[in-house]
Amino acid sequence: MAEQKQHCPGFEANKTLTEVTVKCPACGKVMEIFSDELGKIVKCSACGASIETAKCQVK
Repeated sequence: MAEQKQHCPGFEANKTLTEVTVKCPACGKVMEIFSDELGKIVKCSACGASIETAKCQVK
């Protein structure tokens, strides 16, 4: 019997996500976020500023 590959929980829901590169408007740090974070507020890993991904510069 062939062994079936096992994936972590949530694999099916997340396998269509893509990486998006954005630039923090406060400090200029370029970061990668996942496509499901577009339109949400994320925290900059460099300066801690709240970034509205709907308004930030997408690279």
